[in-house]
Amino acid sequence: MKKSSVLLLAVTLLAIWGQTSCASRQSVGLKAADPEDVGLTWQECAISQGRDWNQAEACFSYPMSSCWIQAEACFGHPMPVRNESEKANFGSYLGDMESLQLTIGQDIYRVSLTAKLFMKAKYTLYKNGHAIRSLYGEFGAHSPNISLQNIGGKAAWEFSDGKIATIIYDGLDVRQVYGLDRAYGPYGLAGKLIFIGERNGKYFVVYDGWKVGPDFDKIAIAYCCDVALCSIHYGQGKYLFWGFRNGQWHAVEIALRGE
Repeated sequence: MKKSSVLLLAVTLLAIWGQTSCASRQSVGLKAADPEDVGLTWQECAISQGRDWNQAEACFSYPMSSCWIQAEACFGHPMPVRNESEKANFGSYLGDMESLQLTIGQDIYRVSLTAKLFMKAKYTLYKNGHAIRSLYGEFGAHSPNISLQNIGGKAAWEFSDGKIATIIYDGLDVRQVYGLDRAYGPYGLAGKLIFIGERNGKYFVVYDGWKVGPDFDKIAIAYCCDVALCSIHYGQGKYLFWGFRNGQWHAVEIALRGE
């Protein structure tokens, strides 16, 4: 019995180490491109408040009037939200409120909590009942099972527990594909995946396999509570976030060129 427990612990630790370290071992890198070269527009506005993270939290906290008034004045519209057709691209929670399910064509995708091992919980992505990827995370202020989306006819699963953060897209972990430490906020622009990547303490935008725009020292990312209002927002063909660069916070909006 004791040997079995030791073996289970070893297997669990190896699985967790593998998912957090394989990004650095299987990196293929990212090529850089200007936003306009990949069909995007990039607007950014310096925000007069929030010049460090503590000030930013105060600035971004509900109702965020000062920060959003500045951003809306710059971009000329309210915060982007998903329209009805975009909402249909998101998986829905099943009865246990922990599993997500999404139908793409004839295929049914589901993410479920499949095991609890010590301080970690195992989540598994299934396609038509067949397991295609598992991740381990901690359940803290929110479930690490963030979202399941249809992006360009492929399933995109976002998983984040505050330590591990990634996106499984078309069955592949984007950390491994692009040599990232973490990945956040998947969305589809023209059916192509856009998200925030993190590597070596820097944050940047990845679109359709290209690294676009400048690096940031920090991008505000949250999934819970009032501060989540300052996190990544997207909808109606727009992708918006708050980024800190060269001692200054910026509101950034990305959209398709010509729209």
